[in-house]
Amino acid sequence: MRVPVDESPVFLLYQDWALGLIFLKIWTRLVMLDQVMPLVDESWRMKFERVREDGFSRLQCLWVLREIVFPIIMKLLTALCVPYVLARGVFPVLGYPLSVNSAVYRFAWLGCLSFSLLCFCAKRFHVWFTNLHNSIRDDHYLIGRRLHDYGEDLGERQNEAGTSSEAQNSNSQDNGLNPGADVGVRLRRANRQEA
Repeated sequence: MRVPVDESPVFLLYQDWALGLIFLKIWTRLVMLDQVMPLVDESWRMKFERVREDGFSRLQCLWVLREIVFPIIMKLLTALCVPYVLARGVFPVLGYPLSVNSAVYRFAWLGCLSFSLLCFCAKRFHVWFTNLHNSIRDDHYLIGRRLHDYGEDLGERQNEAGTSSEAQNSNSQDNGLNPGADVGVRLRRANRQEA
């Protein structure tokens, strides 16, 4: 970032390569230590454990290429090529001046990284809100292991209510209680006895 916006920056390949190797080493250690679960799924850990168990002498090269190397290379190539095509292919065609094109080229990777991070967070929040919704729904409607009052036919509910209310009316008349009180509790008791 020491180069002015109207000049093209110089990227040193050996520094980028060394940083990439360091980040790869850190990432593999964190995956094996089970510390990066929000960023990777359990399949990466199982893949690395399989490579560790096989060892160097029994390493299955085609499986390693197909399951580990190619997915990483495809994601890295996408992360490199999409910003480059946007900065060098799309924006110059639109007719912007050289200083704007140079600024777009410089900040295209940061913009794509920000967009990817935003999409990742949106997916995580969607999963989180879906789980929260399902948890609230299950707390409200799930009694025991069966859903009640959720998607049942009206006729079935009326039949269950009719049979349980007849039995409860005879009990409540004997006890002198109000037959309309605690209908939900009575239905729960009847459903628990069925299950």
